[in-house]
Amino acid sequence: MAHCPHEEAEQAFSIAQRVIEELATNIPDESLRAHFLSSATALIPRTHPLSLLRATKRTFSGLTPREREVSALIGRGKTNREIADGLVVSERTVETHVRNVLTKLDLTSRTQIAAWAVKKGLVDDE
Repeated sequence: MAHCPHEEAEQAFSIAQRVIEELATNIPDESLRAHFLSSATALIPRTHPLSLLRATKRTFSGLTPREREVSALIGRGKTNREIADGLVVSERTVETHVRNVLTKLDLTSRTQIAAWAVKKGLVDDE
């Protein structure tokens, strides 16, 4: 599964911070070391805390709330027709959601979607 650019940037910034800190340990003069750390660290962009929506999206591999709902229903053994009837949408819409889930999660079957939904806690003990 591909990482999102935001995650890759955060990882790169974290690595840069560690490199700066490692380089600073080789500067014997305390004031020069402090100046180097301050100046070099200021060049690393600040990351912003994730919004609740973005954090949820990351937790569920980019799936929309509706795609998560469809995944949960697949995890409960529902057919596309049953899902469509329950959500009051067309069967074609459900097929699109299923296809999107398969693509986003890099899966190949409804069984894999069901297992993923259970693992993520989307399937309750009804």
